[in-house]
Amino acid sequence: MTQPLSSRWVALTAIGCVACATEDAPLGRTALAPAVLGDLTVRAWSDGDVALEVGGRTLVRSDGAPAFAVSYEETVRFAFGIWTFTQPGRSVARPSGSVSLAVEGDAAVLRARGPEGASTLRARRVSADEVELRVTATAGAAPVRELGLRFACEPGSHFLGFGEQYNAVDHRGRHVPLWVSEQGIGRSPARRNAFSGDHTTTYFPVPFFLDPRGFGVALDTDARAEADLCADDPAAWTFSAQDTDALVLRLYTGPTVPAVMSAWTRLQGRTAQPPAWAVEGVWLGVQGGPAPVRAAVERARRFDVPLAAVWSQDWLGRREFGAGNVGVRYRWSVDESWYPDLAGLIRELNAGGVRFLGYFNPFLVPEQDLYDTAVREGYIVRGANGMPAVFPISVLSGGVVDVNNPAAVRWFQGYAGRAMDLGITGWMHDFGEWLPHDAAMSDGSDPRRSHNRYPERWQRAAREVLEARHPDGDWIMLSRSGWLRTAQVSQVVWAGDQEATWDEDDGLKTVIPALVSLGMAGVGYCTHDVAGFSGGPSTRELYQRWVELAAFTPVFRTHEGLQRATNWAWDRDDETTTHFARFARVHRALAAEIRRAGDEHQRTGMPIVRALGLAFPGDPRGYGVRDEYLLGDALLVAPVVEMGATSRAVYLPAGTWFDVWDPTRRYEGPMEVTVEAPIGRPPVFSRAPRADLMAVR
Repeated sequence: MTQPLSSRWVALTAIGCVACATEDAPLGRTALAPAVLGDLTVRAWSDGDVALEVGGRTLVRSDGAPAFAVSYEETVRFAFGIWTFTQPGRSVARPSGSVSLAVEGDAAVLRARGPEGASTLRARRVSADEVELRVTATAGAAPVRELGLRFACEPGSHFLGFGEQYNAVDHRGRHVPLWVSEQGIGRSPARRNAFSGDHTTTYFPVPFFLDPRGFGVALDTDARAEADLCADDPAAWTFSAQDTDALVLRLYTGPTVPAVMSAWTRLQGRTAQPPAWAVEGVWLGVQGGPAPVRAAVERARRFDVPLAAVWSQDWLGRREFGAGNVGVRYRWSVDESWYPDLAGLIRELNAGGVRFLGYFNPFLVPEQDLYDTAVREGYIVRGANGMPAVFPISVLSGGVVDVNNPAAVRWFQGYAGRAMDLGITGWMHDFGEWLPHDAAMSDGSDPRRSHNRYPERWQRAAREVLEARHPDGDWIMLSRSGWLRTAQVSQVVWAGDQEATWDEDDGLKTVIPALVSLGMAGVGYCTHDVAGFSGGPSTRELYQRWVELAAFTPVFRTHEGLQRATNWAWDRDDETTTHFARFARVHRALAAEIRRAGDEHQRTGMPIVRALGLAFPGDPRGYGVRDEYLLGDALLVAPVVEMGATSRAVYLPAGTWFDVWDPTRRYEGPMEVTVEAPIGRPPVFSRAPRADLMAVR
């Protein structure tokens, strides 16, 4: 089993001296000849300790051979898009004993062999800013289910990233499983229900972290992965993946955070630029047919709301969930009983400069018109018994389209093309997390690997048809799920289904961590539902505070939520609409700045919404801040996320900061300041006075 780091390594870590380890004669170990390949140096000792240096910097080190192999029998439970993995009899073997280190071709090769098995680690430079670590390991006679690497958790170690995460920014001290999943409706451990997630379930997990000291680590796999970040053993962090013969770790060497982001996003991707109108104006979520759509557009114009688009998820039809919850029908063509002349309505909206956006998801349910064709033609994912894999979704059951089947993809794309024939400019491309772990894929692929790739393939199906119809880039794809490399195909990513509450587990407070962590996952253009989706009903105060946050994010978009009839809304009364219109105009005033940050994202991989630890890597105090962020490089945003608050404490990093609402208020960071923050004046600071924002009324 894994043992804690020895006291000698803790001492060495404290003084930061790898070379000093050779002086440990009383410990009865010797230093092996280092393996040197240009600026990459691998050091090892006879007891298995290892250190990797790049350009004289030690990036990672271990106590004992770093590779490990894990054996277990696994039980998997799948319900409502959330998986539970239990591993009785889990046994961890760290092969150690005789150790050798040599240069073989272009790689430094470390071999360890002992009573627990054998391991090999190959380290090689693959580019000027990346080192590849390739690991194999055995565990004696036991079947190996998982391979991993284990390195020292130093006093300065921090772990930002892991895809979209809602309850932390720096994950030191946490255990983070990585598997595409529903976020869950409600995440509080004290209020569990059948649809609940937990603090690590997420639509968009990514096996990557950034250490602000100037390096990053990505586990290059489609398999289910795990990260233990000084949690089980405070002296070590581990990265592991299931069902793989060789583990590939990509070490991004920096030495600066921007250099890490640039190198990492060449693998992960950088989300595509949406058209300018999508950033300049608001997307109003409106349901109910032509009359509510026209009424919303007329009210927006009357209150001078810069309106870019109406998006109507119920263009496919309306479905009652019960208890006042309203959703959409799971089909791919217009419901003419709700929208009898959708093409005419869209032409009318377009004439006034407003686009119409729709909705698709990959579910195939028996009571809708797609199901029989999907079963007959082999377009639906099947189980091991050869029958359609059908499971409970919410108040109905169904399966998912097989995006590994090119014919099924073309089938969906035909429906998407007919939607564009009506004038639909783009859509919410929902879901992507529900592929069963035990499916029988049409192409024979491993379903546990296809599971994490499903979001990318589902989004690629949409992007291909959108780009073919709109080669000028005048299209929208709004998605929520992802994995490694998904940002290569995504465009706008939204933070999923928050509760319409102030809740710290799953409400407004989780939006900022989600956005900044998406940024580290290669997402430039992110957005969120104003004001939440499930739970609620939302209140006027919550709605107004959520609007203030939306004004300072790349895409400003509303959703009526499940409790459509009782949730507060932008048009509920004139006071709310006036507040909404003002912050929509603030957002419009920032559009050019957001686009410039988007251009920077395309060039460098730096996101538009940035964690403090990303923007100020030399300031450890900012690493764990989860209620502030940088918008581009110029604005620090600290939204009010506490019910009833009219002031809040703000941490200002180094530099000069001006209150955007009153440029006479100037602060010199680093410092913490408490500022007044009534509704209508969220704390926002700029590096130079901003008369433009102060002037918006």
